[in-house]
Amino acid sequence: MIVEDNRREFSDNEKMLLYNEINGRCPICGGVLVYTKNGKINKSFEIAHIYPANPRPEEKELLKDEERLSDDVNDLKNVIAVCRICHKKFDTPRTVEEYRTWVRLKKKLIQEAELKNTYSMFHVETEIRKVLEGLNDADIDEELVPLSYESLKIDQKSNDTLPYVIKRSIKRDVVDYFDYIHRLFIDIDQITPYKFDTLASQIKGFYYKCMQINPSQENVYTALVDWLNEKTNNYSRRACEIVIAYFIQDCEVFS
Repeated sequence: MIVEDNRREFSDNEKMLLYNEINGRCPICGGVLVYTKNGKINKSFEIAHIYPANPRPEEKELLKDEERLSDDVNDLKNVIAVCRICHKKFDTPRTVEEYRTWVRLKKKLIQEAELKNTYSMFHVETEIRKVLEGLNDADIDEELVPLSYESLKIDQKSNDTLPYVIKRSIKRDVVDYFDYIHRLFIDIDQITPYKFDTLASQIKGFYYKCMQINPSQENVYTALVDWLNEKTNNYSRRACEIVIAYFIQDCEVFS
């Protein structure tokens, strides 16, 4: 009896997309997915089906009520680049817990790619770089005036999708840096009127896009920081975290 194989061979371009999706490292164990031999770069990853391409009867029963990322088992939404070891562990034996973990991972990767594909649509004024540079000023400690914890809005704005450790970090950034950043924006507005309003509308625009893709506040916060960091040529991710905290406190982010 000949058993039909539902797998298909993925093209080199598809493999490249899947490799880039996980930034060249196995998303399960973190291992590098290429190696060099005789001066040539070789791939050391496999394309794993999340929902099996050829599910056995027991696997169909096991996953019958589980979420599927695509009805087509060979859709790029249902496959992921991983190392051979992690692929084998996932397949033998397949468990519901691991399946759900891989589904969550792939959904996150898909959402991240969707957001990054919109980066070119959302611009940010070059003046934001002055704020980032100000946060890296060696004499900043003399300028800081802590904000009262009673003035914080994060507790009212946050929900249970924002982990406590991130909320705590945002609150500390607002307390430490809000007044200083506010004064920087006043100085910028004196040079170019309404520049702050322009920057705030740009931040808000990308925030709304994040909410359309995944409204989890943890994902929104991370996406905003990643976007601002890339738009400022990776000048300082830490400074970007502080600036996004400012806009959470002062504008409609997390409203």
